[in-house]
Amino acid sequence: MRFGWMISACLLAAMSMGCGDGASSSGGNGGGGASTSSSAGGSGGTGAGGSGAGGTTPLAYPESVLCPVEPHADARCGPAYHPDKALDADALAKALDEGLAAFRYHGKGGACVGCHAPDGYDLARVGYADADIHRRALGHVDEARADMLVTYVHALRQKYQMTRLLHPARYRPEQPGFDTFEATTPGLEVTDPKAQEERDLAFMQSLTDQHKLLWATGKIDSLAKAKQAYDELRAVDLGSLRLGIPFDHLSEDGWHGDAHLSVFEWYPGIPTAATAGNEDAWNKLMDAYLANPTDNALWAMFDGIDDLTKCDADLSAQGDPNFYGRACEWMRLKYKSLQVVQHMMRHETVTYPDVFSDIPGGNPVANLDVMIHRYPIWEAGDVLRIAPLQRPPQTACFTGNNHPCTLLPPDIDATIHQNPSYEEARIKQSEVFQQSWFVMSWARDPALLHESTNFATFIGDYLESVMLARYDAHHAFVVAKTAVEKSAAIAFRDADGFRNGTGKIASVRTFSFKQLRKQPEPATEQRSASRDVRPDVIEFRANVDLPRRRGPRAEQRNLRSRGGSSRGAVHANMDCGARRSRGSGDQCGGAVHRAARACRGRATKPAKP
Repeated sequence: MRFGWMISACLLAAMSMGCGDGASSSGGNGGGGASTSSSAGGSGGTGAGGSGAGGTTPLAYPESVLCPVEPHADARCGPAYHPDKALDADALAKALDEGLAAFRYHGKGGACVGCHAPDGYDLARVGYADADIHRRALGHVDEARADMLVTYVHALRQKYQMTRLLHPARYRPEQPGFDTFEATTPGLEVTDPKAQEERDLAFMQSLTDQHKLLWATGKIDSLAKAKQAYDELRAVDLGSLRLGIPFDHLSEDGWHGDAHLSVFEWYPGIPTAATAGNEDAWNKLMDAYLANPTDNALWAMFDGIDDLTKCDADLSAQGDPNFYGRACEWMRLKYKSLQVVQHMMRHETVTYPDVFSDIPGGNPVANLDVMIHRYPIWEAGDVLRIAPLQRPPQTACFTGNNHPCTLLPPDIDATIHQNPSYEEARIKQSEVFQQSWFVMSWARDPALLHESTNFATFIGDYLESVMLARYDAHHAFVVAKTAVEKSAAIAFRDADGFRNGTGKIASVRTFSFKQLRKQPEPATEQRSASRDVRPDVIEFRANVDLPRRRGPRAEQRNLRSRGGSSRGAVHANMDCGARRSRGSGDQCGGAVHRAARACRGRATKPAKP
């Protein structure tokens, strides 16, 4: 079983409660780790990010995510810009003007611009092949416009001097370090459980062998070790930490095989278009952004999505005018997320755009609603948590009020494979999409401070639940890293609602490992190696002297473990003179207890159940 890591996480969290120095967090900038944004007062990675208004030097992408240097025989990659093949100034201007008009032309199923960047920058920066662009364009426009669009993409590559292109089948936006661990068994699909477990093992080995985290390699049985493990976890840069969870490609295309029959992509299947009467206003926002793509212009366009646009599709079926309403909501969140990603691509940065660039003096606590709105990635994943594409028979779609599903229009539904069955494929894709987009968002906000207004999101329930099935090592790391970041987010100590007290405690409730206890591993499981400890060394006691503080003691709390028996609980006795963490029994139980007060008050031993 996973006793070693459980005990480490529990003692570490107990030791970390409120004892941080208030330094700024390493946060989680995501994507590539080129820059780390921090915010004053240790807000746990909730800084507003960089300006996003500059940056023309290409990012140092690894060769593994780039198209080969030309000439090459890779059919997935189209031609990059080459000075010897450049259009003259007049021809370039003509290609750009005609191409943009074709790009915004409302053809069958909508306009290209409804699923892409305002000018199609994403189609140029990622090296989609001419044949793929032409073939997919023909689904919406005639032959002449399809030809214009191919020429237009070439012109964009020339305009922005794109001499190396991102590989359509390898580049994954927001992937930390740009790359992911691969499964060791060849030919497995990304959703295959065996592939997930192999990637999880590779991630675990990186924590022990490469990063040598004490939390993953040793037993934390003293204050000194707890502080060391805490500091090591705090220093982990989530923007460059290679994971075994592959994020979505920008696009999937079933033309290239059944493995690509998937909604596991950034592009929305339902386009966005201006509502009647708002066409000029929407085009002006897009044009203003293209003329000067600053963060301010991005957020003006981003906010305009809600005010001026709608899903450009017939959402009715079976007598219900909003039959595909959930699909519309999901696709619009993907579209919003795409606009942020194309902005970072355009500026060759992995730093999230400044969400308060247009709000003088804005900050994560006072303007939390704005921050949540402008970080749409989590919410996109959350749509499929609430209403997956399909459900198992015991909770079949719409058999009760608590069993909604996101039904896709037939033409989009047809882009998903049916292996091993129609239902199972959609259940699995819903799960994998959540894993990718939840972890993607968490990497930028490891304290989960600005993902949602939902309490269960804040405490990590939904993130943990999608990790447990196959990603044991990732799950354990997420629990520990989140506890550390929450305890450091002192800017939120006096925040309203359930965020109040963040920065003082590692969690507002128990971290439960009951799911793990009910799923013992086989003896051959390699991931047990760094987590197993002998039963006779489980029990530990650490006496910790902390500086005394004057003032009344906080009220005593009788805190009950939620994971089962109180055996194995970590109990905290904190009165600013001493803190004791004690574990007994055969595991850490279900315990880092709710609301243990840091350096004030006293948490007493749980009552017997």
